[in-house]
Amino acid sequence: MLIRRRMFTTQISVSRRVVLTALSVWFGAVMFASCGGGADSATSPSAVTTTSSTTTGSAGAGSTTTSAAAVAYVNDIKPILDSDCIVCHGTGVHEDNVQLNTYANVMRVVQAGNANSLLVLVTRSNGIMYPNLTGNRAAKSELIRAWVVDNSAAESR
Repeated sequence: MLIRRRMFTTQISVSRRVVLTALSVWFGAVMFASCGGGADSATSPSAVTTTSSTTTGSAGAGSTTTSAAAVAYVNDIKPILDSDCIVCHGTGVHEDNVQLNTYANVMRVVQAGNANSLLVLVTRSNGIMYPNLTGNRAAKSELIRAWVVDNSAAESR
């Protein structure tokens, strides 16, 4: 009788360990995926698309072509933040007291024209949030930098 009781107790504790291990693995995978980890595909929903406008003008004897890509929050930055950042920095959850769900909230971590703005620093290639960018991380990081520094964090075009 004592032997059966020990075997039953051992089976329960092994079953608990298996269940707890499975739950831990599942929870870790969910957290990793929800913060944008692992998805490094150019076809991800948050793939960066940029548009550029070309202006041609003539100056005396010849013509010059200037290519300028205006980056704006509504068109270019908000989609990145919505897909990669809102899970942890949205309305209900705002880790480290940072919310990125509206232009006004984003501007709390951005200093227009300043490459040392918090958003630029954390999303650059060695920044703490860079791994959370999905798809083409380098392009998204550069787009955020260009928006803040080169386009003075414009809200719209």
